[in-house]
Amino acid sequence: MKPTTQIPQPLLRLAGDQAGVITRRQALDGGLTTDGVRGLLDRGTWIRIARGVYSTCPTGWEQLAWAGLLIGGPGSSVGGEAAAYLVGISPRPSRIDIWAPADAHYRRRPATGTAWPWAFHRGTRARIGNPPHSSVEETVLDLCSLATADGISALLGKALSDRKTTPQRLTAALERATRLPNRRAVAECLAVVTTGAQSALETRYLRDVERPHGLPVGTRQRSVSEHSVSDVVYEQYRTIAELDGMLGHRGQGEIRDARRDVKHLLMGMVTLRFGWSDLFSRPCEVAAQVAAVLRRFGWEGAPRRCPRCADSDPDLPTPRTPWPGRCDSVGRLRPTPSQ
Repeated sequence: MKPTTQIPQPLLRLAGDQAGVITRRQALDGGLTTDGVRGLLDRGTWIRIARGVYSTCPTGWEQLAWAGLLIGGPGSSVGGEAAAYLVGISPRPSRIDIWAPADAHYRRRPATGTAWPWAFHRGTRARIGNPPHSSVEETVLDLCSLATADGISALLGKALSDRKTTPQRLTAALERATRLPNRRAVAECLAVVTTGAQSALETRYLRDVERPHGLPVGTRQRSVSEHSVSDVVYEQYRTIAELDGMLGHRGQGEIRDARRDVKHLLMGMVTLRFGWSDLFSRPCEVAAQVAAVLRRFGWEGAPRRCPRCADSDPDLPTPRTPWPGRCDSVGRLRPTPSQ
């Protein structure tokens, strides 16, 4: 019977700091011999995760994250969706993104029969926490750089509403990330959701929705009912457009909005709500929806297509294709009499 390999206490402490994961080099430097390492693997005391990377305990997600860091080498950091999971703003991903220094060499392969769970990227990121991962701000911006407008809005909203970061820290990080893809969209969304910049939303609504599609220009900041101010009011057509800049108006704000919408509905006014991502990525679709409601409530104009409509293909008629029907005094749609 082979004698049990005695693992030095400093090596056990090092493995404990790394979620039970250790490299062959660390094991040898820590006092084990090549035969000792082989014996631990043969007896199943240690588990091979990748070539030269072992786990001293059952292998789970955290052990895989540490293995990726050790493969990446000194200075490596967990990033992307994996970092978002570690900071509490995203579910646990199956793929683990590792940011490794430009001079890193990560040619190891996983153990036989094991899928390669890591995606390596060249570059440097902050190293905070255990396992070391990028900061909340870097993580959010990295994910926003690959996201749609809806995704950007959701990511910023999650990080801010859960108080994982502050608008000031995100703004400072964005100022440093001068080459970030989607930077303009992220900056605009951040400005809107953190300052409630209604003027920015109203400008985009006028510039990208009303004017290019030939819609009536509604009255801004009009009080329709007591103790409330609406963003855009088409009083003649009993329609309100609310431009929500606070990522869903969660909690009490959402409840107040719903109550106000019901109050306005009882007054004969219908409310349409659009967020920043709607105005940023789907202005033609928004225009089609607004036009449909305005037509239902008596607007006899013809909405027109803008140059962007060809790309988004909204259900918007051309000026030569008038929408059938008009509304009676209570908003019921009735067909136009044949000539």
